[in-house]
Amino acid sequence: MEKISENLYLFEDTCNVYIVKAGDRAVLIDFGSGKVLDELAHLGISQVDWILHTHHHRDQCQGDAIANERNIPIAVPAQERPYFDEVEVFWGSRQIYDIYNVRQTFFTLTQSVRTSRVLEDYETFEWEGHRFFVQPTPGHSLGHTALIAEIDGQKVGFSGDLIAAPGKVQTLYDLQYAYAQGDGCDYMVYSLSKMRNHHTDLLCPSHGRPFGETADALQSLESKFRSYLEHRFNINTPSLDVAPRSILPHLVQIPGCSNTWIVISDSGKALFIDYGSPSRTFLYSFEVFFEAGNRLRPLEHNLDILRDSFGMKQIDLALPSHYHDDHVNGLPYLQQHHDTKIWCFENMVDILEHPHGYKLGCTFPTPMKVDRGLGQGETFQWEEFEFQVFHTPGHADYHMGMFGEIDGTRVAFSGDEVGAVEGGGYKSNNIWRNHVHANSHEITGKLYLEHQPELVCPGHNGPWEIGPEEWEVYHDWCLTEQTHWRGLAAPENLEEALYPDHVFLYPYQPPAAPGEKVRMQVWFENITSEQSTLEYELVLPEGWEAQPDRGTVTAEPGKKEIVDFLLSVPEDQSVAYRRQPIALDATLDGVYRGQLAEAVVDMRPDLDWDTGGMDRRPSAAD
Repeated sequence: MEKISENLYLFEDTCNVYIVKAGDRAVLIDFGSGKVLDELAHLGISQVDWILHTHHHRDQCQGDAIANERNIPIAVPAQERPYFDEVEVFWGSRQIYDIYNVRQTFFTLTQSVRTSRVLEDYETFEWEGHRFFVQPTPGHSLGHTALIAEIDGQKVGFSGDLIAAPGKVQTLYDLQYAYAQGDGCDYMVYSLSKMRNHHTDLLCPSHGRPFGETADALQSLESKFRSYLEHRFNINTPSLDVAPRSILPHLVQIPGCSNTWIVISDSGKALFIDYGSPSRTFLYSFEVFFEAGNRLRPLEHNLDILRDSFGMKQIDLALPSHYHDDHVNGLPYLQQHHDTKIWCFENMVDILEHPHGYKLGCTFPTPMKVDRGLGQGETFQWEEFEFQVFHTPGHADYHMGMFGEIDGTRVAFSGDEVGAVEGGGYKSNNIWRNHVHANSHEITGKLYLEHQPELVCPGHNGPWEIGPEEWEVYHDWCLTEQTHWRGLAAPENLEEALYPDHVFLYPYQPPAAPGEKVRMQVWFENITSEQSTLEYELVLPEGWEAQPDRGTVTAEPGKKEIVDFLLSVPEDQSVAYRRQPIALDATLDGVYRGQLAEAVVDMRPDLDWDTGGMDRRPSAAD
């Protein structure tokens, strides 16, 4: 046991365990093998209130089962909680042959441990007058976190395995996630820079000695990683350096993974259209390789540059072009830390507020409160600008285009509905899982042909100046897309080949513990041209009940009808596996169709950060 300052101690184990003391109580930063518990009495410590983990690797937490036995609560990075609580699921699904996901998640625990709470990025964990700021520092692991606190008059950074010594890291093999890529090194540049901005007096690493002169130490390592990225991967612009650029006097673009468009008023207020990941690399790490612990990590980026270089004083309003994770993952951060209002097109409201209700491509799991839903063709005034919004289906049914005049130019914020074609021309974008209908592209193509915006600000790449002839080409492409569908699909009613969820159980992922009752709904959307009737029966696990468990519902063409039911989970239901599927057996207009719909009940809602404490009940459907 080594004394660093009056109330800060270091115990060397499989990793460095740091003890923050307050009288006879303590908080431990990481835990190693747990041997530290045998030494605390020498410091007059009789109670450990918390263990705070920087990341999930075994050298940090292999003794956590001992902490469970002694009822010491454990707090873990939100991004990495499944690597603690759901270890068996991870090992059951982790690819071992044909490994192209080379992330060092093999250093995960071999058995699950019980955790008491998560450490959300950018929050402050308070204990006995100490405030530990949670700074995301991905690199050594995707969910890696540093903790920063004032202790004995010094600003101390508990940096985990971000840095081992000035200009040095402990391991290199942890810094590559995708085969042959420089992704982990790219994250390190971001994390070292963000850590440097905290101006700590002392850094306490998981391996190596605590040290001062932290700014120079972090800068030295960042410079080395920049040099290596350029040498090995031909990357001379790391994600950290993807910076805003001026498009018009009042319009700014952040060309990240997806574009963020910022309208800045004369008063300094800002309107954001989308706010996603800093780069494609930062999204790709999560979306390509499945692991039980994958959860897209929103990271703050570029706001300091917008303030310092573009005169932004307040992030007043944000509007998503559509609900996809690469466009909205930063919006909860803006809402929580900048009091930003969120408006969206009316058919996106429930998806953003209750994402666990849906089964759609690229749904971001963190709920956000929507302050205003905008209707078809609705015009609104924001500062000195006027905008109008329209439904623009095709890439997704839950998608809008926003039109307005900025600095004398007719501008359209088109999300993912307008894309450039290599060699010239423009096309739309189609993902059937996002609820595409037979006339979706026709609607959008006609809208842009009618409005003829001069400048298009898309979800990716751009902006583009588009003239009348090119809008004709775009419109023709949209119609040709639908012609191809009709030529390919066997059903006479094209909707049957395009739209898989006309019979649906809502919410799709209802959280429920054993013994609980869950309010759910059957949604029946008539995709035919005549009145249609659904007869259904719920297919449940043994011992489960639903009231009612069957029914008949009739809908007019193009209409959606909803039936409520109450699902009861037996008290003795096992939670060994988190997800329990249920199904709906369907007969449509007298033709037996089998189990057309399913839902996945989350049997461990105490682990389900995705609901964010928000109302789990089904909301009124449109």
